[in-house]
Amino acid sequence: MTFTQMLASAEAAHPLVLDGGLGTALETRGVDLDHGLWSADLIREDAETLAEVHAEFITAGARILTTASYQATPLGFARAGLSPAEGREVITRSVEIARSAAATAPSSGTGPGAGDGRVLVAGSVGPYGAALGGGEEYTGDYRLTSEEYTAFQRPRIAALAEAGADLLAVETQPRLDEIHAVLLLAEEVGLPAWISVTLREGTDTTVTLPDCSSLAELAEVASTSATVQAVGVNCVRPSLVTPALEELSRHTDLPLIAYPNSGETYDADTMEWRDTGAEAGVGSWPVETWTRLGARIIGGCCRVRPDDIAVLSERTRR
Repeated sequence: MTFTQMLASAEAAHPLVLDGGLGTALETRGVDLDHGLWSADLIREDAETLAEVHAEFITAGARILTTASYQATPLGFARAGLSPAEGREVITRSVEIARSAAATAPSSGTGPGAGDGRVLVAGSVGPYGAALGGGEEYTGDYRLTSEEYTAFQRPRIAALAEAGADLLAVETQPRLDEIHAVLLLAEEVGLPAWISVTLREGTDTTVTLPDCSSLAELAEVASTSATVQAVGVNCVRPSLVTPALEELSRHTDLPLIAYPNSGETYDADTMEWRDTGAEAGVGSWPVETWTRLGARIIGGCCRVRPDDIAVLSERTRR
């Protein structure tokens, strides 16, 4: 079953369950991710542990795995002393490792795609800001030309497609100009994609991207793309999901996607997660509201572990 077919069969009561925070699950195992390549370093150094974490998410009920390629970028490879060819091999291996886990791990899931045991592999495509290492994926404090975005993103997207990823997870995007460039590349390789953005933190009720683009503008870009199958938000506070989905649903009929973080707040200055206690855990997320608004893919991002995905999977079966 392809991503498009699986998404078409998803019902409001039974959305597709995505995995959670890959880096968080690795850190829970004691893996040190203080590295420019982040979880992508495990592709070279400890593929077995990476595969085990992918398998944990499948066992918890995830129907889609995201690859460890979020930080697999030309900038990161250069800093790590890897050649372009070696970097391409890292990206290829990220798909192979996830595919191996998808083929062998037992599944506890139900709903779309579970009947045939199919688990899809989504090639993670993070923003340019993530490679800068200062939390710019949450602030959008950078700007490149379209040609520069294309040169940065093309090697990863091409490698993910050639390695056999089922789809592209264009995620944690803070800037609409970069999204334009990435989607053109996705169309070049002919893979379906979802696009998910981070949101600008503020005191008002207006929900926008960090670069101040509106969700209406995002919806227009997504709806006019030949490759986008779903649009939504990730790595945001759970309390921001509902207003974001409400706004998106006003401007697009595309399936929506939501995979927030645990509710802890990321401090881009100290580069640490802080638990303020202001957000409830996964068990209290308003999943029914999100699905009513059109969410057909729901999962977790940073600080969301396999046991959290198990809770989420159970809730989507009711």
